[in-house]
Amino acid sequence: MSSPAAVPNDRIRERAERFASGPVPLAALSMAFEESRASSAEVLVEGRSFYPPMLEDIAAASSSVHINQFGFRPGVVGERFAEVLVAKAAEGIPVRLVVDRQGSDPERGSQQLYERLTAAGIEVCVVRATVARVQVGPLGADGATRWNLRALGHIDHRKVAVIDGRIGWVGGAGIEDHFEDGRFHDLFVRVTGPVVRQLQLVFVGGFRWLGGRVQVDDLETLFPETGDEGEAIPAVVLHNAPGRYRPISDAIARMLESAGETLDVVNPYVTDRGMIRRVEQAARRGVRVRLFVPANANNWACAAAQQFHHATLLDAGARILEYPTMLHAKAFVRDGEELLAGTCNLEAWSLRRFFEIDLRLHSTTVAAQFEQRFSAPAEAVSSPGRPLTGRRERARARVFATLSPLL
Repeated sequence: MSSPAAVPNDRIRERAERFASGPVPLAALSMAFEESRASSAEVLVEGRSFYPPMLEDIAAASSSVHINQFGFRPGVVGERFAEVLVAKAAEGIPVRLVVDRQGSDPERGSQQLYERLTAAGIEVCVVRATVARVQVGPLGADGATRWNLRALGHIDHRKVAVIDGRIGWVGGAGIEDHFEDGRFHDLFVRVTGPVVRQLQLVFVGGFRWLGGRVQVDDLETLFPETGDEGEAIPAVVLHNAPGRYRPISDAIARMLESAGETLDVVNPYVTDRGMIRRVEQAARRGVRVRLFVPANANNWACAAAQQFHHATLLDAGARILEYPTMLHAKAFVRDGEELLAGTCNLEAWSLRRFFEIDLRLHSTTVAAQFEQRFSAPAEAVSSPGRPLTGRRERARARVFATLSPLL
């Protein structure tokens, strides 16, 4: 399938009107975007750095709060978000959430949290990728049921917040305690400016696909004119939805293939053979490659599959840096001028099947900020990756590398 025609930046509102005016089919969620710009962009590392300003942005919202989150669960962090979201809803600010059934468990283990949110008037829509028939509409509503066969297996792995249509957050962390207490190492990118309209359109499309309520009259405040204030950082939103059009996967491949001097790859699950081959080829043509991975990944099958390729990558000249805790960030930096960050992992499910969202920025300033705040500190505490040597561990890794298209 060829890529869909890019939604022109001056037609985003028009596309949103189509979404608001009637049912939205799953196929409509595959969207390409023209390059836009960000007026500001900031990389924030660790929950203790990104949760407070994110909560401040939500608390200051004057027209809307939209959150699309794979993992929003009860806990210390979840309680902080619940408090501020309930407070905004009490002010009459529309608060809309999209969460994933597997990641957030809103109807079982997290039910009490979500009953509190919906009782406050917050509309919560749930992606149920493991259920054949689903109820349409917000959680707790008596909506009709429909077959869900085309969406089966397509987990919603996105982590996005859009506040007032003016501020966007894209990153790899859930609203969960382990992203703040040091167990998981992750990041978010905060942006302002016209590119936020692209994030907003992705949210509105997904929310309406799930039966959430957005009226045409709501769009004026959801898509405000942002003006030309601040910087003009070339930026674009990349969104993988079910289907053959996977712009994030294509963008990652292009970055790996086009790197000429430096390449940083930050990812917890590196198992896709095609992507690993591109990293190897970059190193062999003289690119300084740093591959940041967790020393002890929480998915042991993916870790074994990845380690199978360590010898080849090291022989090619790549440096493998194993972060001491669960490195969960997903980012790529090419030649000190291009940053791609968001939710997509280098394994089959993320690259080909899940809902994923990334933000691409062309800026030496933002790339330098990433180096200062993420790469350099991570390198300072990481251990060098090693090739597998034992016969048993090599055999085990070979098995999981063979199975990597299923991992």
